[in-house]
Order: sequence, then structure tokens, then C-alpha cells
Amino acid sequence: MRSLSQSFAKIAIGSAFLASLSFPGLASANGYAVANIGYGNVDTEVDSEADVSYSVALGYQFHRQWYVEGGYISLIDTDNDEQSISSKGPYLALLGKASSQKGELYYKLGVASVDIEHASVESSSCGSDAVVCGYDDTIIAGLAGLGFDYYLGLQSMVRMEYTYFGGKDDFSAHIVNLGFRYNF
Repeated sequence: MRSLSQSFAKIAIGSAFLASLSFPGLASANGYAVANIGYGNVDTEVDSEADVSYSVALGYQFHRQWYVEGGYISLIDTDNDEQSISSKGPYLALLGKASSQKGELYYKLGVASVDIEHASVESSSCGSDAVVCGYDDTIIAGLAGLGFDYYLGLQSMVRMEYTYFGGKDDFSAHIVNLGFRYNF
């Protein structure tokens, strides 16, 4: 399953690279990079956890109201004495925007390939011997988001965003992000 996630990431990055080669003047005028940090709540069929999330992405404005954005997101990555849970992977999204003098309101629709790893130590079921049970899967999840990029200057913006992810096996995630966008 990880090969599917890696293939998805290679296709997304390769497509962005080919687009930048095909339209060198446009890519430099309409491209952007964004880095986010936030709070994520992830529900799987095994467990529910909340922790810090982060993401990085590259985007390209191909029309005055439309962007395409590809990136990598870590929805949750937590580890303690009793369990560890991690869900992360690449995503590709289409963003529609409405501009104002203060910034850009946008919505985001896309798809993500999410690697979910969960390990739990269950000592109560076996007395003093600990049993480790785990879950490891890669799923394709849909994503929908709403956000606002607030202008700081000509090339920099502050991003505020909410994103929902949903997929098979009762997977869902709610992410609230604060980030920085740089236009190039």
C-alpha cells in the first residue's frame, strides 16, 4: 500500500515540475508555496486521537479564480507509553477563490493518499505480558476545506484554514491550520 502513496506523490510532484517547464513565465508569476501548522483530530476504526498537524504545499494559479495545489500533510503523529498513531501522506486539490482588498477567500476540494499506522500495547488482556496490536493501511480520502489568505505584502500572506478528510473504514479527520503563503 505504501507504493501506492509513493506513486501518487511522484505523479503529483512530476506533474507540477512538467507544468513549470511547459509554462516557465507563468509558473514564476502564478506559483506559490505554503507551510501550515495546526491542530488535527483523526478518527479511525481503531481509535480517535488529536495532536499537532503540519503541511507543506506548492500551488499554481492557472485561471484568475482557480488554483491547483499539491502537497504533503501530517494529520497526526503521536506516541506515548500505551500507543502510537500516525497518519500522513500526499494530497492534490483544486481551489476556487474570491479576492478582496484584504485577501482571498477560497474553498478546496481534492484527494489524499493517507498512510495510517496505529500500534497499541494492551497489557490488561494478558496479565503481566504485554500484547502489541496494530493497524497499518493506506487509504484514498476525499478532502474539502475552506480558508482565507490574508495579504501581508505583495508576495506574502497569512493562511487560516479548516479541512475535512473522509475515507473508507470510518476514517475522518478535522484539521484547523494557521500558515504562511509566499507567492513567486
